Order: sequence, then C-alpha cells, then structure tokens
Amino acid sequence: MTLNSRLSFAPPSDRGYRLHKLEVLNWGTFDGQVFTVRPAGQSALLIGQNGSGKSTLVDALLTLLVRPGVRNFNVASGAKKRERDEKSYLRGAFDRGSDESGEGIEVKFLRPSGDQYAVILAWFSNADTGKSFSIAQILYLNGDQSVEKIYCLADGERSIQADFGELTSGDKILRSLRERGLKATRTFHEFEGWFARLTHVKPKAMEVFNQTVAVKDIQKLNDFIRDHMLEHMNWDEKVDRLLGHFAELSDAHESLVRVRQQRDLLNPIALAAIEYQEHAARLERAEGVLAAIDLYFSQKTVALFAPVVEACRQELVRTRAAKAELTSQLVASIERIRQLKNEIDHAGGDRLRQIPRLIEIEQLQSSSKRLAHDRFAASLITLGITQTIDSEIKFTTVAKRLPVLAAKISDEISEGAVDHAQAILKRGELRKSIAEVQQEFEGLQQRRDNVPQWCVAVRSSLCTQLGLIAKELPFAAELISIHETEREWEASIEKVLRGFALSMLVPERHYQVVAQHLDRSRLTHDGRGQRLVYLRVVHHDQESKGATSRPTSLLRKLVLRQGHPLVPWVAGELSHRFDYECCDGIETFRGYRGLALTIHRHVKSSHSRHEKDDREQALDPRNFVLGWDNREKKLRLAQEISRLTQEEVNAEQAVVAIENRLDDLRLRANATTEAMRLTAFAEIDYPLHALEIAALEKERQAIEGKSSRVKLLKGRLEKAELDDASLQERRDGAVARERELDNEIAGGEKLLAKAEADLRTQAASGDLERHAQWFSTIDAELMLPPLTSNDLFQRRDGFRASQDMTMIQLRKAIAPVLGRLVDAMSKYLRHSPESTNNLHASVEYLESFLGLKRTIEEDDLPRHERRFKDRLNQKVIEEIGLFRNALEQERRGIEDKIELLNVSLKKLPYRPGTHIQLEPRAIRDPEIVDFQRKLRECIEGSFEDSAEANESRFVRIQELVEQLRDDGNRRWRDKVTDVRRWFDFLAIVVDRDTLKTVSIYQDSSGQSGGEKAKLAFTILVAAIAFQYDLDPEHPVSDRFHFVVVDEMFSKVDDQYAEYALDLFKQFGLQLLIVAPLDAKARITQPYVGNYLHVVKQGNRSAIFEMTAREFEQSMLGEHDLGITSEFTEA
Repeated sequence: MTLNSRLSFAPPSDRGYRLHKLEVLNWGTFDGQVFTVRPAGQSALLIGQNGSGKSTLVDALLTLLVRPGVRNFNVASGAKKRERDEKSYLRGAFDRGSDESGEGIEVKFLRPSGDQYAVILAWFSNADTGKSFSIAQILYLNGDQSVEKIYCLADGERSIQADFGELTSGDKILRSLRERGLKATRTFHEFEGWFARLTHVKPKAMEVFNQTVAVKDIQKLNDFIRDHMLEHMNWDEKVDRLLGHFAELSDAHESLVRVRQQRDLLNPIALAAIEYQEHAARLERAEGVLAAIDLYFSQKTVALFAPVVEACRQELVRTRAAKAELTSQLVASIERIRQLKNEIDHAGGDRLRQIPRLIEIEQLQSSSKRLAHDRFAASLITLGITQTIDSEIKFTTVAKRLPVLAAKISDEISEGAVDHAQAILKRGELRKSIAEVQQEFEGLQQRRDNVPQWCVAVRSSLCTQLGLIAKELPFAAELISIHETEREWEASIEKVLRGFALSMLVPERHYQVVAQHLDRSRLTHDGRGQRLVYLRVVHHDQESKGATSRPTSLLRKLVLRQGHPLVPWVAGELSHRFDYECCDGIETFRGYRGLALTIHRHVKSSHSRHEKDDREQALDPRNFVLGWDNREKKLRLAQEISRLTQEEVNAEQAVVAIENRLDDLRLRANATTEAMRLTAFAEIDYPLHALEIAALEKERQAIEGKSSRVKLLKGRLEKAELDDASLQERRDGAVARERELDNEIAGGEKLLAKAEADLRTQAASGDLERHAQWFSTIDAELMLPPLTSNDLFQRRDGFRASQDMTMIQLRKAIAPVLGRLVDAMSKYLRHSPESTNNLHASVEYLESFLGLKRTIEEDDLPRHERRFKDRLNQKVIEEIGLFRNALEQERRGIEDKIELLNVSLKKLPYRPGTHIQLEPRAIRDPEIVDFQRKLRECIEGSFEDSAEANESRFVRIQELVEQLRDDGNRRWRDKVTDVRRWFDFLAIVVDRDTLKTVSIYQDSSGQSGGEKAKLAFTILVAAIAFQYDLDPEHPVSDRFHFVVVDEMFSKVDDQYAEYALDLFKQFGLQLLIVAPLDAKARITQPYVGNYLHVVKQGNRSAIFEMTAREFEQSMLGEHDLGITSEFTEA
C-alpha cells in the first residue's frame, strides 16, 4: 500500500481561483516580446536546465503576489537574497564578466539603458463560478535609476498586448491605466487589500506562498510557525506612548527626588540649628550676666556698705573714749610697779631675778636638743637601727654607717625609677592595645565583615562627607571569602590577598568626586594619619576569564559574595592577578613557573622574588580580613580583650608595688639625710641640761627661804605686772581698733563713692536698665549663702571667674556645633548650586535656610509627591496595564489560531491512524520570562499607595523602561515584545482513536530526512490551508488555490513526494511545480495536466509547451524538446 492510498481524496475540482495565464514582458532574460504560460487552471510542471530561466518566471509570480522586502528571489538556485532584484530583472541581467579595463567584474544586461518598462500579468479564473480577475505590475526606472512600480487589478481576462501597450511615462500612466478599466496604484498595500477582498486570503497568505516556493525542510519549527503562520504585531506605538508617559513620570520623579534631597539636606541644618540655638541662648545668657556683674555688685556695694560705714563711725567715737581712759590707768599702773621693784631690790632680790633667766636658757637648750634627739632616733628606726644612742661612742659608730647606707639607698631608688618607668610604659601599651582591640570588637559588633575598624572609619567619614552609601564603595575583602573546606590555607591566602582585600573599590560613576575629595583631605583615625588604597572600577560588567581548569589554583579556594554589582569585576581581578598555584610540597613550589604558594606562607610572586612570612601578625586569625562572617574573629577578639585585661591588672599591680617600694626607699633616704645633719653627740645630749636646771632651782629655793618680805613684795609685783599687762593689751587693742575703724570708714566711703558714681553714670546712659534684667539671674546664682560686706568682693571675683570659665566652655562648646551647622549649609549649597545667589553658608542665613525647609515641607514636597503619584498611577501604570493586556490578548489570539490550525491538521493523516497537532508551550527563554516578570511586577501592588510602594514601583518600571528605550538593546525589545516568541511550538503525533500522544517533534530535531520532509509538507499544507482559508470538508468557491513549489522534491524519496502531492491535491490546490530536467520530475506526472519547458537561446530565455507524451519521451532521451516544440508567445 502506498502513502497515496492512505489519503482520503476529494474528487477533482476546478473550484477556486486558479492560474490560467501568466505573461511577462522585458522581465529578466525574457526579452523584447510577450512570453505566455497557460496552465489553464491545471497543475503544471515547469522544467529546464539550470540557468535557463525557470526561477525568473517564479520570481515574476513572487513580484506580482508577495510584498516587497519579503519575497525571496532565485532561492532555489542557492543565490543570496539580494543577488537578484527588481532592477536587475528590469535591465535584463544575464551574466558577469570582466569590465573594459580587464581589472574588475561587471554585470552584463540585455537592456542596459533601462529605458524600457517591464510588465508581469497573471489571470486567475474560478471555473466553478465563472468569475475571474487579472493582476499586473508595471516596472520602470525613474530619473534617479530607482525602480518605480504600478500595481493593477481588473475583472476578467486581460493581456499585456491589449491592455498595456503604448503606455506613457510619469504621472500620466496611472490615469491611462484607469481609463483602460484597470484599478491602478503605486502602493502594494492598497493592491494587497484589493487582492485579499477578492480571494479572502489572510494577511500572511502570500508570505506562506513565498516560503512555499523554496521550502525543502522546516529546520526550525518555531521560526516557521512564528514567521509564516502568525501575524507580526507592531508594538512600537504602544511602547513609544509608554516611553513618553514615563519621560513625564521620570521628570516628576526627578523633581521629587531633588526636593526630597533638598529636604534631607536641610534636615541636618534644622537639627544643628536647634542645638546651635540652645547653645547660643546659653551663651547669650552668660554674656548678659557677665556684662551685668559690675553694676550688680555696685548696687550691692551701696546696699551693704552704707550701713556698715555708719556703724563704724559710731564705734569709732566709743573706741576713742575708751582709749583715753585706758591710757590714764596705764600711767598709774607703771608707777606702782616701779615702786614695788625698788622695795624688792632693797630687800636682796638681785640673785633671785637672775636664776629664772638662767633656768629659762637651760630649758630652751634642753628642749632643742630633745627634739633633735627624737628626730635622730626616728630616722634610725626608719633605717632599721634600733640601738639607743646615749653616748659619744655609740653616736660615732652609727654616724660612720650612715654614708654607706645612703649610697645604697640612692642606687636602689635609681633602679626602682627605671623599673617604674618600664612598668608604666607596659601598662600604657596594654591599655592602648585594649582600647584598640575593644574598638575593633565594637566595630565588628555593628557589621558582619572582617575589615579593620580604621578602614571602615575612613570610608564612613568619606561617605558621610560625600553623601554616598558605604555599600557602593566596598573593600574587596567584603566580597571575598575562603571556602570552609580550605581553612588550612587561610593564613597563606590572607598573606597573598591582603593588599587587594584592603583596597576600596570605587565605581567609575563615583571616581571623580572620591578622588577629588581624597586629594584635598587628610585621612585620620583616632588622631593618626592613615593610608588608603582604592581601585577605580571602570567596567562593572567585566567578567573573569572563567574558572581556572586547575583544581590546585588559589581561585578554587575562594567564594565570592553573590548579589553585589562589583563581584564580576572582582572575579576578573582575582583571575588576572592572583591565579596562584597552591603547592603541597616544596618540590612542586620550586618547579612551578608561575605564581605559587605553599600552605606555610611561602610565596613566589615572580621568577626571582620569593617571600616567607612567619611573623605573629601573619599567623594570628585576628588580623585576617576576608569574608562576611566575623563571628570567629569577634570570639578571638573577646578572648584577646580578656587576656589583655588580665595583663593590665597584673601590670597595674606591678606599678603599685614598685611605687610602694620607691616610697619606702625615699622615706629611708630622707631619714639618712636627716640623721647625717648631726655632727656631734652634744647636739642631742639633752639630759646634761636637766642637771643644771635642778641645781638652779635648788639655789632659788634656798634664797627665798631666807626672806619672807621679798616673797611678799614679789607676789604684789607679779599681780601689778599682770594688771599692767592687761591694761597695756586693752589700750593697744583700742589703738588698733581706732586705726582699723579709720581705715574701714575711709575704704567704705571710697567704695560707696565709686559705686554710686558708677550707678549714676550707667543710669544716665541707659545701661543700668539694660543690665538690670540679669540681676534676678545673678541673685538666683548667689542666693546661698547671702552676700555680706565681708565676702562681697571675694564672691564677686569668684563669680566673675566662674562666668569667665562658663563663657570659655560655652564658646568652646558652640564652635563644633556652629561648624556642623555651616558644614550642613555648605553641603546643601554644593548639591543645590542654584541657591548660592540667595543663600550662603553662614549663621546669618540660618532663618533663610529654615524658611526654605518649611516651604519645601509644606508646599513643594506635597505638590511634587501628588504630581509623581498622579503620573505614576494615572499614566504610566495604566499604560503598562493596557500594554500588558494587549500582549496577553495577542498571546490568547495565537493560542486560538494554533487551535484553528490544528483543526486543519486533524484532517490530514500523518501516519496510519495518526494526525499532527501543534502545541504552543510557554517558552523558557530567560529574557522573555524576565520581561514577563518585570511587566507583571510593574503592576502588582498598584493599590498600595504608600511612598515606599510608589518608589519601589517606579524603580521596577524604570528598569523595564530603560531596557525598552535603549536603542542598543533593540534586539531584546523586538524579541520580548514579539508575542510569537513567547511560545515553543511542538509537533505532536496523536493517535486518532485514543487521542494519545505517539511522539513529539521539536524544531524537526532527531528525525530522518524523510520524516523531516513529511513533517514539513504536512505543516506547510496546513499553513497554506489556514492562510488561504481552505476546508476540504466544507469547500467554499471564492478562495485562492494556487501554489508554486520550486525543486521541492529534488532531494526527497518518491513516497514522501507523492505524500506531499496528495496533500496538495486533497485541498484542491493548483501547483506550478518547478524542477530540473532530470528523472525526479517524473514523480509529478500523475498530478499535472500541463508541461512547460524553459530553454536558454544565447543570452535570452524562451518557454515551450509540451504534451505528456513528449515529456515522457524526453525522460527516456528520445526527444529534443528544444527543437520540436512550438514557441509559445502572445
């Protein structure tokens, strides 16, 4: 059984519009006259040698029926798409040869001047209805040598000779054609509409016709269905409208961002202003109080000293009277004493007067020597000498020991001082280390990376001053980590990468401002200058050269932090600069010719330079910087803080111990100095004077016992002397008090006069009233204890000193606040240079800055937020929604069209008991899936109206729109908005009875040549039926039924060629089969009723009709077709 027998054929029919006649004039190598082909509605076989002109006739039909720019000329011969064109056909190109100079190649033409017009005409007739129409195309060259075309259509049969002869040129040609009863136009679009209304073909029908001419195999099922079975929708208008709305939205967003930035830059000014105004108010109060002090105390001087001076005057009167009375009593007392002394002298009292003076002298000497003795004894005890010194021999023995002991103590003090200095230094170093490690630990508590705190501080200061985000300026260490399984190599890798790891990465967009700032700034941390290395990242999308194939490469031991935009650049740098070979042994290390290192930090950085690093800091994990997990480093730092703290406690104890020892040594040194001041035992021999005093007392008692009168007179003298001393003291007190009162009154009057004069002067100038407002403040400050005349000026001086100090402190405190305020103003003006005409970075413009902030917050910001929100929600999101809905409708339309096409495919048996179905599956292309996701995300959450949600939507929309707007990304735009590309199309072989899937074909892959051809023919015929709107079970008469196939069966087995021909026949399609003059053409005989032969006579082509018998004889080599057949002409 053949494939043909498995098809259910419709009876032969002349239904539909079929080609009855084709005429060409001056088309290609068909030159000088009208050439005619008359298939008469039957399928025809067009044969001829290669180069005879077969494809020229095919291209004539394509020129008539297919839109310019789509048609493929001479594809069957393998020619390039533009090798032939309308102009070359119009001028009659027939060969290529050397030019006149013999140096170049030129095309040869039958009609080189191009001053003749060409005409192509086809007559299609429907024998079933008797209706017919003719279409024609006239081509000629304009003055600029471009091809001008006129498209014609008319009812009934027309011919070139009768209807297109003696045509005028230029604009009159259209009028002439219309006068001859033809529709004529210069646009293919209008002509295409006329043709479609007559034949009811779909817009892609002639493109499928064009494809059919040269189809051999559907290499890409997707491309064939997309390009020839589905209409291409042009979304440029919708995209351009979206871009236009987004441009307005972008302007609104830019204005909103600018206003928000202004507000954000003004916020620090407002905060600094509050702090500044608080400090300024305190400073103003302190200045006011300080300025009012003198007048305040002048007022207090008058209030306190006026009553004091008056009291002093009254007391002075009383004191003078008392002094006069005491002077009189003192004169009388002196006289009584003189008299008593005379009486005692006469009674023998001279020796008694001498003895008390002698005893007093001995007592003084004894007391002095006893003090010296006690000091000497205390010094000896301090020195550890407990011996009692009570003789000259003992004193001399001890005195000889003292210089030696003093020298020894001095040496010990010197040694102790050195030990003390070293202990202080060690304690200071430990405290510094604790502070540094603590600072590093606290810094790590606030972040996850291992970068040293000074690096973070320098970057933070830089970002704060430039308004940047630290994430945009990462250190390379923050993006690189060591694989968990490679920790044994950590110290070596840290050694190699440390310099690169601590380099700050600066993207190109920030490079200029960062470099300029760093050039004019001093990098400091904790008061010390710092060194910063930064790398300019020129290309963010720089890719690494790929993972090295060497498993022993250092790069294989690293992990990069995903998600950061600079990671690709870092990967490239690592691959370019740090592709070290990790060597297990020294032999491999020595022999390796490139960069190499061992696990023991032995590094080869060039052929000659090697380095081995066993320093403690190279081994200490606390100094490692790579990675974004610092838990281990924090643990080690905590342990180090604990260890250092204990060492600091020990160091402190050592310092205290040394200081105590030094104090003891200095005490002993002082004791030796004190003891060595004595040179003789007599200086401390106080018992000697006690014996002399006892002898004198004994003598006085003996004298006094001999005379009772002397004793009586002496008693009276003592009382008189006591009374005299009392009177003298009281008189002296009165004199002193008189002098004090005179001075106090004079001083008080002077103070009062000055204070009152100052008050009068300040009252007259108005300053008193101005300063008086601060008197209550000063009262409150000086309330307790109350002011008195005694402490008035002392407290005034103390209060003034206190206020002076307060002023210094306030001025010192306000300076950095003012600096921050001015810096904030300067930062605002740098970002808003247009404001520099009205604002300056000065406290005088503070109110202007605050007023601007109020205006922005109360007016500008709400206005721009409303404008942004309106444009976002009412314009852009709405436009995106419409765009997405249109795309979705197109997607559903494609699914519907495939479903309709499947209806046709169900009618075509593919294998016994099966048919083909096309299945559109959602494509997994990342670009298309990403586009659909972005489109969906732009609309999601559109009912959420917070500022954060609006901003997030804008960012998503901006990302999508930037891609759509980028002219350099046009390929992507055309791809993702072409809904046809949203599908992968599969050809599924289905069992007719069970409807189960038998097999699946995708893009004709994995099939034999015959199977590919069969699949191609099946889908092609279904596509033609779909585009021509043909249904063999419900035929309609007024449909187009003509198809051209050019060498379709030249490389196909006979059974598959017959299968294809049966398919075409089943749908009642008229074929013009173009084939070379070989045996393969015989397969078409049962299907054709007309035979045509094209020959080349010299440089010109001609066409002949032949009978089936002549064709059969030609296949057997019995007939010379070029000689016996009649020439066919109009």
